[in-house]
Amino acid sequence: MAKRILFLLAHPDDETFGPGGTIAKYAREGHEVHLLAATRGEAGMLGDPPVTDREHLGEVRSAELEAAAAVLGAAKVHYMGFIDGKLAETPRELLVECAVEAIRRVRPHVIVGFGPDGVSRHPDHRAMCEVALSAFDRAGDPGWYPGHFRDGVLRPWVPWKLYQFEVPREVLDTWGIPLSGVPLARLTTFVDTSADAETKLRAFPCHRTQKKDVERILSRPGFRDFIRQETYVLARTWLPGPAFPETDLLAGVPED
Repeated sequence: MAKRILFLLAHPDDETFGPGGTIAKYAREGHEVHLLAATRGEAGMLGDPPVTDREHLGEVRSAELEAAAAVLGAAKVHYMGFIDGKLAETPRELLVECAVEAIRRVRPHVIVGFGPDGVSRHPDHRAMCEVALSAFDRAGDPGWYPGHFRDGVLRPWVPWKLYQFEVPREVLDTWGIPLSGVPLARLTTFVDTSADAETKLRAFPCHRTQKKDVERILSRPGFRDFIRQETYVLARTWLPGPAFPETDLLAGVPED
């Protein structure tokens, strides 16, 4: 039976630059994949040459995200409505409550977010890591944000697992990128995305405003081989005794 997966993102392009192969895989297999973007990417690049101006960048990047989501097969994109580059300064309770509301609306079996370093060490990514952890813990507790239940539509919802998308440290070292990554030995979950690598590659050109980053990422040595597998750390689960390493984010998840 189809399951629901919610990916918590900071910006448009996080879905493609990060777990795009995983999104495409589970969508192709018939699961319901949702993307939740905290911002519309208002602080990003304008394109080279510029695609838009600063005033309209958030609108343009939202459209780019929608286009990439369609390529990857995501069912729906949701927005939290916060400002790009300001998540670390935004009251954490506002971010968490918004994420909890989305979880209660989508009712995902599995949530996917960032690890503590946010892969790139971007402050927005780091903030969303903390938001995902808190939201996972609170979404099923009716004592948190009871105002959500006033219209009778939303109800508490307990996701089964929370994963953090990570890049192996060994890969970053090979590319000479000065980020910490996560050592292979600490990764818990290895998803085979080889059948969906070409789909992920087709999503990159959707992000025209971020052309420089797209070109830089695609030019990395061995990148096409790298995207044949995406890696994670299982950060939270209500399931007993998972056996590592895993190869499936949905392993052991019960039906509704």
